[in-house]
Amino acid sequence: MTGLLPGRAGCLVLCSLLGGLGVPTLARAAAVQLPTSHLGNIHYPQPSPDGSKLVYEVDYPSEKRMELQMADLGPGGMGAPRLLVPETMGTSDRYGAGRRITHLFGWAAPQQKYGFAYTVSDAQGLQSVYIDGWSTMIAEGVNKEPTWAPEGARFVFTSNRTGNGDLYLWDEGQELQLTFDEVHSEIYPAWTPQGDKLAFVRAGKGPTQIMLLELSGFSPVPLLSFPGKDSTRPSFSPDGSKVAFLSNKATDSPTSFGLWVVDARPGGTPRSIGPKVRVPTKGACSWTPDGKAVIAVLDDPDAGDPIGVFPIDGGPVRILATGTVNNWDPRLVVRDGQWRLYFTSQGLDAADDKVWQTLWVYDIPR
Repeated sequence: MTGLLPGRAGCLVLCSLLGGLGVPTLARAAAVQLPTSHLGNIHYPQPSPDGSKLVYEVDYPSEKRMELQMADLGPGGMGAPRLLVPETMGTSDRYGAGRRITHLFGWAAPQQKYGFAYTVSDAQGLQSVYIDGWSTMIAEGVNKEPTWAPEGARFVFTSNRTGNGDLYLWDEGQELQLTFDEVHSEIYPAWTPQGDKLAFVRAGKGPTQIMLLELSGFSPVPLLSFPGKDSTRPSFSPDGSKVAFLSNKATDSPTSFGLWVVDARPGGTPRSIGPKVRVPTKGACSWTPDGKAVIAVLDDPDAGDPIGVFPIDGGPVRILATGTVNNWDPRLVVRDGQWRLYFTSQGLDAADDKVWQTLWVYDIPR
């Protein structure tokens, strides 16, 4: 794989050779940096469902600008990243290069003619949704956060066109309003693997809470009750039976969040599986493909904010030996049977230069 840090390549080759001689090595126990050269922080890497491509955000703080980059992933590593720019952004009157912002990317289900969608912010702060392969953008109001269903050419998105922010369904050009709350905003939608219901976060007045919406009923109900506490960032287990989420219940600060799991039905009993974790910059935490654990970053600066695998049965957390510090946004994909983790960090523990969040990959030993 290309993009190794200077001085690491020789070590990894040597370790691989020693491994072939039966000597225990750390060849698979260290993360590998991917080749990027952005003068900004990389956020929220998202591998495609088949593991062949990777999209990530780059945040340029001094310019107050964010952009999306896409790269191919192959046997030789990661190809050169390329900027994602919709064809409709070619007109300078609305999409000026100085204020161009692209973010909140979502991959479509496999084998669909529409490959992905993402949010585009223009110079006036309006937000539209660009859909790969579709002729027009969703541009009525402030629209963002396209989240594709597990199958079919459809996704949900948030829009303020009728109030503070409701969820809408885009189904190959047809749009259907799903929520009708006049006080709150609906954000962070997540689909069940079966595509029959959604979990989302209701925010605005009072604490944030997780809601469950049956697409056949259009009547959202609370998934759980943590009075006076915030719950956010839901994600369904691979079989759809459980929901992982973050909450500040049982933490020492309203801005500190723990990792929880609950049955994917109202009235379940939540279980704390991680007392203090870092909130992802976007989206939710990743489940392991077997549904036995959730992957998140421990909120522990003294230990370098390591990445952990949290068993949902409450067992001890497994710390991944990535060798990196200030980790964030781990996203898991399975490729050729390998659990491959993409994430960002400020580099190896021994590295001196820790300016930007850079892009890394780690194969989880099993």
